[in-house]
Amino acid sequence: MSLEENWDLYKTFYEVAKCSSFSKAAEKLYVTQPSISYSIKQLESNLDTKLFYRLPSGVKLTSEGKELLGYVEKSYKLLKSGERNLIETQNFTHGKVAVGVQSHIGKFFLFPFVENFHKDYPNIEINIISRNTEEMIEALENNNIDFMIDTSPIESIYNNLKITPLLDLENCFISKKNISKEISLKELNNYNLILPVKRSTPRKQLDNTCANVGVELKPFMTIETTEMLIDSVKKEMGVGYVLRQAVIKEIKEKELFELKIKEKLPTLTLNVVYVNEYLTNIPRTFMNKIENEYKEYMR
Repeated sequence: MSLEENWDLYKTFYEVAKCSSFSKAAEKLYVTQPSISYSIKQLESNLDTKLFYRLPSGVKLTSEGKELLGYVEKSYKLLKSGERNLIETQNFTHGKVAVGVQSHIGKFFLFPFVENFHKDYPNIEINIISRNTEEMIEALENNNIDFMIDTSPIESIYNNLKITPLLDLENCFISKKNISKEISLKELNNYNLILPVKRSTPRKQLDNTCANVGVELKPFMTIETTEMLIDSVKKEMGVGYVLRQAVIKEIKEKELFELKIKEKLPTLTLNVVYVNEYLTNIPRTFMNKIENEYKEYMR
């Protein structure tokens, strides 16, 4: 049987695999459960392969079924991208773009580009999705977001991710009061330290830098978001550790002061991450504008 004749069967297979149930797949496809069962039996016969284990609670993919699902899923994602490309008009009179970004990066490094893109293309809907790195990569792979902006390291089991560095980000210690003398990492423990949470990349890098010089920093408070950490320093609760670019305005206006540290502090690389074959016209244009404007920023 040809691919064209199998097309509807693959659609049925895909829905059953995603639902793990004949009855739920039947509801989604607006057909009867016996029809679903017949289609799966027909596909298994055509391929001479068992695709599902029948269980009391539903169905489970066999190893051959899992392999087939990978191919079918990829085809669906490519079809979804192709459909979007046809819908998105060349003059960008309508369409949408979805960007994944962690909240603090979104506020300090994405919103200016969103504002500029909206001015150029006011009819394009922009969706910002804030998740952790692992969740955003999964969203990329499922074609639920168009690209993501995140700091290194970008670790993934997938080999189709394209990673383009945008710029290096500096870290710094900040205080509400001006501390003019140069201090060492060890001397930081003399202050009320406010640090990012341990699982965050900036904190891991800082801890590694301190360990290399035999220092263990002892914060009195850890905070998950950059915004809250900056606010706590503004309220004179202590000395905080943040991305320098996130407080550059406050430093220039002397609302906050950057501490002079004897040792070199770690840096982070900000990247744009995407799956090339899923990227359609509108998000590609937005992503390219970000890449080009960041390059200007770095000069």
